[in-house]
Amino acid sequence: MRIIVSLLIAALCVTACLMPAIAYEKVPEATLRIPPMVLPEKSVSTWIVSDAAGSEGLAVNVIYPDKPRYKEGAPLAVVVPGGNEKSGLEFSTHAAQSGFAEVRFAFPGGGKPGFASGGVYDYRGPKCHAALRDVLLFAGGKGKDIQGKTISQLVPAKLDTKSVGIIGWSNGGNTAVIALAKFADQLKFVDWLVFYETPLGSIFYPPALGSAQDLIQNRHYHQGSAATGHVLVDYRKLCWQPTGQRNPGAHKKQGQPEIPGVVFFDENGNKQWDEEIEFALPYSVDAAGDKQIYPSVVTQALQRLKVFSDKWPKTLATPGQCEKYFQERDGSLYINELAKQMPNLFVCVFASVLDHLQRQPDHPHICLNYNAWLADKVRFVRLNPDPVYVSKIAAMGAGTFVDNKPNASIDSSTIEEFLEPEGLLPDYVYIEAAAAELADRQRANNVSDSLTEPLVTYSNGAVAPSLEKLDGAKLAP
Repeated sequence: MRIIVSLLIAALCVTACLMPAIAYEKVPEATLRIPPMVLPEKSVSTWIVSDAAGSEGLAVNVIYPDKPRYKEGAPLAVVVPGGNEKSGLEFSTHAAQSGFAEVRFAFPGGGKPGFASGGVYDYRGPKCHAALRDVLLFAGGKGKDIQGKTISQLVPAKLDTKSVGIIGWSNGGNTAVIALAKFADQLKFVDWLVFYETPLGSIFYPPALGSAQDLIQNRHYHQGSAATGHVLVDYRKLCWQPTGQRNPGAHKKQGQPEIPGVVFFDENGNKQWDEEIEFALPYSVDAAGDKQIYPSVVTQALQRLKVFSDKWPKTLATPGQCEKYFQERDGSLYINELAKQMPNLFVCVFASVLDHLQRQPDHPHICLNYNAWLADKVRFVRLNPDPVYVSKIAAMGAGTFVDNKPNASIDSSTIEEFLEPEGLLPDYVYIEAAAAELADRQRANNVSDSLTEPLVTYSNGAVAPSLEKLDGAKLAP
């Protein structure tokens, strides 16, 4: 019987391997206050039934607490990893410390030796959407593993399978939105969705406006335009250099092909990319791996500007191919439909002052994401969790954190006033707080503007360390 049981003991001095790497890359030298984590984080692993993974099934790991958050049991939080990673099996948000059962999984073709999912990875395409659907069904008690067991039969703790939500880390938020929209008729039991600085929109992932790793940002983006839902970029200086490579080795490191050629903004008009002064756009790849794929608006601009005098390069996807690719990967295209299908979904968009990926000063992906949910009128949406929830988990004063009103408009020109401060906490703490708030609000049917305390009194039993000790606790590199 292919079931793996393990025990993870979380302590105050948490090692980096138990934390999402994304949570400490932003401020690697910062002194962070690590909330005390004394609850044993036990886990059960198995393979669940999914057409996307063939007879081998999908590798799934469930971390569960000894002390469930509710008398009905532990609510379920399904974690969708960011980037283009095949697997999220080692991606922990420590939601068990707040009484959740955290469900992690590997997409088709992903995992590790001895514990991997069947099937072929399609770079967050239809097979990945189907896989996430099946993981959600399993979390909700509506699916089974390959041995015919439900999640409640596998996990030796009481679970509340009527309380299920999703944590979409970065690009994982795109996958989550699309899966929910595609399979809304099967997934209407999903209550909430938390985004970690998700780049919704093909222009944001890969980051065509510039990333934290770029020396130069895309200066042709019109600041503030994303907040309107229409990202404006002046493409008149767009150019193509058939040789060379943006960030050589980056794709190879991820197991992807290195495809020659650079799409860039030719600032000096010499038709040659000067990486010290000119911004070049990153590209995506698909399973075929033989073409660079850019947002369709970029390739349409290349076509409109007649950048190619003779014929379209074989290594560059056409506008039609790009549009087809992002139709399956751009979550912003599905928000309107999802809001219609699941109007009672509760949403929280997390964003901090220093984004983990995007570096445009108006935080365009955050404004676009939040405003889209606001415009499409889901029942509850807020930018960043209620400070009383962050305060409870972090053992810090609530006044330290932003207090944005739910279902309220935000001013993109002063966006940083709405964002969480840097250098205080690992980002997973905010995500844990957001999940707790949304799950509690759904359970209590509470959409009030502000709270004076969490709706559910929950403690993992830890004694809050003194501030002197906390000030000395550093996140491992």
